[in-house]
Amino acid sequence: MDEENLSEKVSVHTLLMTFITTALLTFVFNVFIYFLPSKAYCTQSVSVLAFDLMGWPFFTILILGLLKLISPSLQRYMNITKLTYIYIITYAAATFSNFGNPWWWDIGLLLARTVTSETVLIYVPEFVAVPKDAATLLINGCGSIFNIPWDVLLPAMIWHTLISALFIGICIGFASIIRREWVDIERLPFPQVTLAYTSILGLDNVKNRQWTGRTAFILGFIAGFLLEIPISGVNLFPWFPDLYSWRTNTCGPGLHQITIYGQPWNLGFDKDPLTYAIFMLVPLNSLIAMVFYVLVLELALYIAWYTGYYTGIENIGFCGRYWCSPTPYGDPPYYFSAIITGAGLGLFVITILLERHYIVNTLKVAFRKSSAKEEEEPMSYKTAWVIFIIFFIMMVIFLMYTGMSPWVSFVATLTGLITWIVATIIWARLATISTPCFWITPGLIKMLTWPTDIYLPITSTDLALIGPLSRHWIGHRNLAGWGNSFYISIGSYHIGRLTGVHPRNIVKVLTVALFTAVFMGHIMQIVLPGVYGGKIAMTGSPSLVLIMEIESFTSGGFWNVPTRTPISEVAPHLAIGFIFMIVMRYLSTKILWLPDPIAALVAWWWLPPWSAALISGIIKYLVLKIGGSKLYEEQVMPFVGGFVLGVTLEIFMAAMGFYALYSRI
Repeated sequence: MDEENLSEKVSVHTLLMTFITTALLTFVFNVFIYFLPSKAYCTQSVSVLAFDLMGWPFFTILILGLLKLISPSLQRYMNITKLTYIYIITYAAATFSNFGNPWWWDIGLLLARTVTSETVLIYVPEFVAVPKDAATLLINGCGSIFNIPWDVLLPAMIWHTLISALFIGICIGFASIIRREWVDIERLPFPQVTLAYTSILGLDNVKNRQWTGRTAFILGFIAGFLLEIPISGVNLFPWFPDLYSWRTNTCGPGLHQITIYGQPWNLGFDKDPLTYAIFMLVPLNSLIAMVFYVLVLELALYIAWYTGYYTGIENIGFCGRYWCSPTPYGDPPYYFSAIITGAGLGLFVITILLERHYIVNTLKVAFRKSSAKEEEEPMSYKTAWVIFIIFFIMMVIFLMYTGMSPWVSFVATLTGLITWIVATIIWARLATISTPCFWITPGLIKMLTWPTDIYLPITSTDLALIGPLSRHWIGHRNLAGWGNSFYISIGSYHIGRLTGVHPRNIVKVLTVALFTAVFMGHIMQIVLPGVYGGKIAMTGSPSLVLIMEIESFTSGGFWNVPTRTPISEVAPHLAIGFIFMIVMRYLSTKILWLPDPIAALVAWWWLPPWSAALISGIIKYLVLKIGGSKLYEEQVMPFVGGFVLGVTLEIFMAAMGFYALYSRI
């Protein structure tokens, strides 16, 4: 680490600029996506590139890097420390200005009173789902910020802000406790964060002709830009040749459909080029493990099919083989959704067991005078534990104030914590994560609250809100709800270690940026539809602004997952997954050649990126075999850093094309 960076303290001026910059960027990013034509949401929104990789940080890094190349004075001013802060600021702003947050189902619950039955709405406070007249105004718009009924909408804005802000406190507290173990000792790879670091280094050194990675970085930039054009082209222009079969054979996040009728085969081929680039930063053993566990699932599916199970799956279209019955994920005999739910809980338990000494030591240090161990920490362990515990309690009290029972409020908060600890462990190793709201989140909630029930009628606030909470805030991908707050909290410490910025400075910038972004994002959630009308963002598919019908949303988004049975009926499958993870995770720490079971949590879920893992794994193996880590670090990493910047620039230019050709304004 750079000793100068480590010793430098973040100034009040820097924190003030963090506040102003975060507020401004959150405003701009929300305006950008709100008026973006719907055809561009999936692949040209800039806010999300691939695998829920936030795009705005890379765009900002690119623009600042180009300005540094042009202006020598900016080169002196914009040092690595400031670029680190900019990355954190733009990540925080992007977290609360993408289509999943504060839009989609976040605003969907806000507008729920326009379509939900009154028999359900009696259990939903008006500060959660606003009165029908106010919701109708948000849908139609009133033309002026001064005509918005703030007296009615302000309580709802505060509620929708606090439900995310309180979890931010939990994330910062936990990340500050676990930072040393995950970042300094275990040194988890954090591929998405490392990708940002390689991009920053590439732009910093590209003018230096002596830099060994210069050519690779430039070639990566060109390759990323060119390989992304076929995706943007088919969305922008009806005449553009469909080189990737994007219009006709795409399922989920860029997976090419390979439908073999008469066979239960359910694996596709990844055709988003950025997926392969990201996987070049994933450890080789994790890529091998992912392919191995995908093959285990596919072999198991064929065995079951040949013995009479899942009859009819061979006649279902490709995407339906994942979520339509019969499927090995939600139907007997396998119930893979239940197995990975148990495995996810097993991962949480074995992680706590393996790291128990570290956790206990942080508690011991917290109750003693400050020690040398804490000098390199973002805050004292006592402060970190106090923040974590207080915000956890505040979240429980907040949900109780909303009308939920004490036990369900506690379970929802605990489930959020466990969900994103598990998801962050996966993300920190594999750069991706299967959507928790379809397995571990509802599975754990039902285990602790309604283990023998299914499709209960809504007769309480618990039953009215647990579906929206589980499906969106607690478990719906990192970009929607609580997840990104966990990712950025621990990820910021990782990039700080790489760039030599002291964790105490990181946590100050992080805290100001996150709390500013969540507040500003939810102001925009009211202002934009209030002035212009939510209906302009409801056209096309997908829509940015959704309206939630709570009863059907809860049925499909909570009771249907991870299985369409009471959770108690799949207890054996939960136990199998739990034992599998505990045993294999322990053994894999002792026997290095064993496939890491963490990869199974991605491999045994919908649309696993197995082909990208396979091809990237082969390339990475050959690179390491031929040139070792020197070739990998000096050529491959700069290439990947340039690649993501090229993709980002192309996507932004395509988004501008959508504005020019299909403008909503």
